[in-house]
Amino acid sequence: MNTQESKHSDDIKYANGTRYEAVVPDTLDLAYRAELAMHGIAGTTDPDNDYLMWFVLNWHCNPPHMRHSGGADVECTPKFYDALTMLRQICGSRDYIDTEQGMEKTLLSFLNKDDGLYDSKYSPEQRPWHMEYYPGVKTKPEDYAILVTSGIMLLALMMRDELDLTSCEDQIKALVSGMEKAVITKDDYAYFPEGGGGHPFAFPRSTGWGSTVEAESEHEGGEESVVFYQGYQMRGLAMWAARSGDKQALELAGKLARYVMKSKFWGNSADPSHIVGSEQGHVDSHFHARGGALRGLLEYGIVANDTRACDFVRSSYEYMRTYGISRIGFMPCLAAGGRDKHEWMEGCMLGDLLALTVKMSRAGIGDYWDDADRIIRNQLVEAQFTRSDLLDMVSQHADKSEPEGYPNQICTENVHERMLGTFASLLMPTSVSGFVMQCCTGNATRGLAYAWDGILNGCGDEVQVNLLLNRASAWLDIDSYLPYEGKVVLHNKTAWQISVRIPAWVNRKELQAQVNGTGCDLSWTGAYLTFSDMKPGDTLQLDFPVTEETV
Repeated sequence: MNTQESKHSDDIKYANGTRYEAVVPDTLDLAYRAELAMHGIAGTTDPDNDYLMWFVLNWHCNPPHMRHSGGADVECTPKFYDALTMLRQICGSRDYIDTEQGMEKTLLSFLNKDDGLYDSKYSPEQRPWHMEYYPGVKTKPEDYAILVTSGIMLLALMMRDELDLTSCEDQIKALVSGMEKAVITKDDYAYFPEGGGGHPFAFPRSTGWGSTVEAESEHEGGEESVVFYQGYQMRGLAMWAARSGDKQALELAGKLARYVMKSKFWGNSADPSHIVGSEQGHVDSHFHARGGALRGLLEYGIVANDTRACDFVRSSYEYMRTYGISRIGFMPCLAAGGRDKHEWMEGCMLGDLLALTVKMSRAGIGDYWDDADRIIRNQLVEAQFTRSDLLDMVSQHADKSEPEGYPNQICTENVHERMLGTFASLLMPTSVSGFVMQCCTGNATRGLAYAWDGILNGCGDEVQVNLLLNRASAWLDIDSYLPYEGKVVLHNKTAWQISVRIPAWVNRKELQAQVNGTGCDLSWTGAYLTFSDMKPGDTLQLDFPVTEETV
């Protein structure tokens, strides 16, 4: 177990903490899943290609193979970088340091020396596939400045700088400055345009923005989304403003927020005529793209105390959860391309949903802990690949077909074992697609971190348990026997007051609590049970019936 203190070693600050052995239930452990996710990230990163990811994992094929995908590799690897930082803090693993350092060296080298923005580098000798990603889209043979990935890098570097893992305040300030120079400002709002340079919401270095025309609707660009391509930048700027006091960064985040909330990007023609869905964040397309924008709006709304932005996010989320089967956390993605892509849930969305539910709940915008629990147990962990024998079984029954591509673009070496810990891209309640787009692994692994972090809040001698999942912490350890048994045991370390949120499905009349084996009265505050005058070494046990339900 690891209670999250840290020290330096080999230029990486490990989450080292107090380590000890304990007998715990053999139930869902997000720290173990985080360690497995690190294995998947490292196993599908290519050290011979500047530590960039293999973007496509065709695990169902015979032979199974991984494929580089040009712009997608370059633009999504920062998600892996960000995820490794988070996952290492959860599980304390010291594995894959070389991969993390190699990745960091590459990504920092992609930051443009003139304006600080993140570039998709043109390297025809090493990566002749270059921008291969969107079929039929013509791009130029040169470097592109990628604004959305600049936002991802801003977030990743802020976390590493704050944890004292990498000294990168200069790069952070340069990214913020670069965004301020690249943005198009009108009246009281601002936006990053599609650009007209072939690659969506990016510009060729030789010419700058080919077009700065404002979008007319949400359904523009390669992903048929406009608001997504503002979200990461908005979130990064707001977080930087909160950390540094940079008023100009917060002002720009606000201008992006006003653009993103424009009514032309929202609404659903299926709404009744008396419902103004565009004012409430109703959607008709690509839920993950919307989720990325909502996360930016939420961060800005909390930092700036903008109640309009926060309420917009809440309303939009609640509208999206009416799709699919919310009681098992399943939500279709309505992705670009339509047809069956409307029916699947997208792996990328897992990270969005957990970030939104945890952050809104903590901010008091709503109580979405039950939603988070359903998503974690029924979708997130079910989407993670954990058994190579099952992958082998599928691929062995496929027709043999040798993959084609440029030299070094494809890898068939030990694919199934290497990809364990990655996440499926397209999910149905009982099945997944036969390939992985690694943007989904990059988002879902960070979803693991949001879920783990949301399990409890601790401050001083008070701790609040939000999710009944296994967790070690400096305040207390949680042993959860769910879903096999309605029993949760909390081993107190330092807390004087412990509050435990009881899920809505638990019958309160049949719930019992005992401290050190002695039954006690229940004191409720909303959905939370509160226990005071707790002492180090005390054991708090909750027992309740578990009912089975068929969906």
